[in-house]
Amino acid sequence: MPKSVQVTEEERLFLLKSIEESIGLKINSANDCELLSQIIFKETSILISYNTLRRFFKILPNSNFPSLYTVNVLSKLIGFKDFITLREFRANLIRDFIHEKLHLINIKQNLDVASVNEIIPLLNEDQWEHIYQIRSLIELFIKRDKIELISNFLTKELDENNWDLLYKYYVAFQPIHAAAKLNNKSVIDFINKNIDNSKVVQQVLLQLYVEEDCLKGYYGEWVNSCTVFLTSDMQIFCTSIKIQYYFLRNEIELVKSLIDKLNEQVKHYTYRIHPIILGRIAAWNFIIKNDSAYLERYIVTNSNVYENISTLTFFYRLVYLFGNKKQFVRFDYITLLQTENLQYTNMPFNSKTELSMYYLILSRFYVETKEVALALKTFEKIDKRYQFTCSSDFFMKEYELLYNTIEIKR
Repeated sequence: MPKSVQVTEEERLFLLKSIEESIGLKINSANDCELLSQIIFKETSILISYNTLRRFFKILPNSNFPSLYTVNVLSKLIGFKDFITLREFRANLIRDFIHEKLHLINIKQNLDVASVNEIIPLLNEDQWEHIYQIRSLIELFIKRDKIELISNFLTKELDENNWDLLYKYYVAFQPIHAAAKLNNKSVIDFINKNIDNSKVVQQVLLQLYVEEDCLKGYYGEWVNSCTVFLTSDMQIFCTSIKIQYYFLRNEIELVKSLIDKLNEQVKHYTYRIHPIILGRIAAWNFIIKNDSAYLERYIVTNSNVYENISTLTFFYRLVYLFGNKKQFVRFDYITLLQTENLQYTNMPFNSKTELSMYYLILSRFYVETKEVALALKTFEKIDKRYQFTCSSDFFMKEYELLYNTIEIKR
């Protein structure tokens, strides 16, 4: 069976228009396709049936992908070596067009919305280059106070388990996060208005940029504005963050009520809970109720060392920040992970940041349990290059505290 290839609508239309210009014929009917079949045979000595051409040009309904053989022949007809060469040519053409348009948009005093609207449909989120161009556009919209144009990137229906794509949007949305951190009211209000109708806002700006230091400000406002939950775990996530929000406000009775609500949500949750959220659930049950059952259950059910790193790091960090010293040192689960063979070089960035934070918290555990040699050995494994922006303040403060503490005790 001939190998098939996925052809975009833009690529199909490009082939159609290019062939029409080349042969001086509009291809609208079965007769046109029959004539094109004869021209192809005359030009290339290759026979492609008119029915194949009718299907390719959508004169005949068809839901299947064309064969690579067919698109290679059609590409040769308009001067390309094969379809891959045509695709590369078009990609370069689009890239150059986008670069030139972006340059012109940036140097003009007034934002050219018409040019922006030309660019946006060409941006392909699968390509990192285009992700950075989306980032540049968002930065420009904020700079020129055209915040509403960010809406162009908020309607994407993401697969909530596609972490590669979510990380790309994490990069693309960095200007939004930075502006909110700088208390840009227009940006904060715009995101607040879109939280309940944008899946990408919920997954990226709430779940990936978890700004705990800003819970009393814009981030707490966003979390509390989320009432329509567009991903399977958003309700559980929001409830766990609201617990922290009200704990900081010292509304302990409300915190207890929210923990009961969270536990009820977990009981009826039928999907897999993310290891970080597991750590949050276990931590708040332990801090407020002194209930370790959630921690012990999750450590057993986590399937690998990376998941346990996530769960334990978030559990121990929250207990360290909001619990008491007796709670922090009560269990030694954090010391039991087999991390000796883990190498930063073999991990994606997010795993590197979690491993670095894990060593930071583990070193603190050894300091509190008076095991200075182990604290020092663990401290030396921390790599300061790997840290998430939303936890960098805590990371650096704790790193300096540990450094001074360990140096004094040596």
